[in-house]
Amino acid sequence: MMVRQRYKWEIVINETKINDSNFTRLCFVYILLSMVFIANALPPVIRLGAIFTEDERESSIESAFKYAIYRINREKSLLPNTQLIYDIEYVPRDDSFRTTKKVCRQLEAGVQAIFGPTDPLLAGHVQSICEAYDIPHIEVRIDLEMNSKEFSVNLYPSHNVLTLAYRDLMVYLNWTKVAIIYEEDYGLFNLMHSSNEMKTEMYIRQASPETYRQVLRAIRQKEIYKIIVDTSPSNIKKFFRSILQLQMNDHRYHYMFTTFDLETYDLEDFRYNSVNITAFRLVDVGSKRYLEVIDQMQKLQHNGLDMINGIPYIQTESALMFDSVYAFATGLHFLYLDDGSPKISVKNLSCTSDVTWDDGLSLYNYINSAAIDGLTGNVNFVEGRRNKFKIDILKLKHEKIQKVGYWESDMGVNISDPTAFYDSNIANITLVVMTREERPYVMVKEDTNLTGNVKFEGFCIDLLKAIAQQVGFQYKIELVPDNMYGVYIPETNSWNGIVQELMERA
Repeated sequence: MMVRQRYKWEIVINETKINDSNFTRLCFVYILLSMVFIANALPPVIRLGAIFTEDERESSIESAFKYAIYRINREKSLLPNTQLIYDIEYVPRDDSFRTTKKVCRQLEAGVQAIFGPTDPLLAGHVQSICEAYDIPHIEVRIDLEMNSKEFSVNLYPSHNVLTLAYRDLMVYLNWTKVAIIYEEDYGLFNLMHSSNEMKTEMYIRQASPETYRQVLRAIRQKEIYKIIVDTSPSNIKKFFRSILQLQMNDHRYHYMFTTFDLETYDLEDFRYNSVNITAFRLVDVGSKRYLEVIDQMQKLQHNGLDMINGIPYIQTESALMFDSVYAFATGLHFLYLDDGSPKISVKNLSCTSDVTWDDGLSLYNYINSAAIDGLTGNVNFVEGRRNKFKIDILKLKHEKIQKVGYWESDMGVNISDPTAFYDSNIANITLVVMTREERPYVMVKEDTNLTGNVKFEGFCIDLLKAIAQQVGFQYKIELVPDNMYGVYIPETNSWNGIVQELMERA
């Protein structure tokens, strides 16, 4: 049996029968040949370009980018004989001219991909250049555009799919009247298209830190208690302050924040007043991979970590950047496992020329087909977008943010702790339930010696018992004296039956 590979490596095995020992050797030889093939096909150095804004210099997202490259080079499992190096440029926000010049310089230096920036205006210009010269463009930002982009891969969850998560949770919570506060054009208006199906009344207002109180005051006047907050992460603390100033922080209010990093904020002022706060989390903080990366970054004293109550934490943007480098390396790895793929060429391009990178499309296709188990869960793409993902549902409960369930693009909402969404104030009270005998819903048992709730049976009685057990309240069932539901009596301007009991005892 002869095993050959394209770079003149040859091994002859003169065995007519392969026993267990020889089979093991054969597998080992195959693995060696695969690694030799990859090593010969890949250039010794692959250059990765990255664009960060000036305010992101030495930030956690930049640190995550550098650390991912360091880790891949150190592990050598994906790229055994190839070293990744980074080429980083810093640009002012909203300066598209300088950004274009920086990207063109990176193309001249021979980068094989460009990561970032997170600024939406600058990202559009970078994507156009990458598309023009067939350079893979890898992003980790929210993108509201509906159409997919050539040569662009975005690890941030698709906004259209993410909107479904908010909708599904609203349906689960039975929100029928909702206010949406947005700061920029973050596109939660997609919820409006579903509002008729959900039978939900929506009140939408744009706000800035200067108008938070004004908008919240208007929402309070309309007696809306369910509020979705889509503000810039840098302004969330100011929004918290406005809530406190207007005293909109009791058990009636439920705020759903769109940030994936709510647990990184100080919620001390909201821990003891029963206000409801909910959010999603993309980073899989319980995964083995996350814990391993945290441990290694701590040992390296890496500045890509944030601290929450003394516990290290990787913010979503940084985790996405880390995963993006691995998605690139995985695509590159499988490109060269394909025997039919040519050796990659490192080309120095020019923005003054029409010459494109010949291998860019092949590399992009393999990145787009990559599937990794990342810090943000399972990562895979459809036309450069991340349409399948899983996010944790977080709720402020027992004075701290806790995971109470998750949402998955294929499965929808899955709540592991339903009691988190019930008002804890009713746990220690006894409710009086007024009813009348109505078979088979409410019936009095024939045993006259029975007293209290046990003397009742029926469908509604069983349902009441199940609800009380799940929510956590006590109840006492009483029969209305006149056995009436309630009829208005014009002569006395009053009601009888159950309605009368409710009005008099309210």
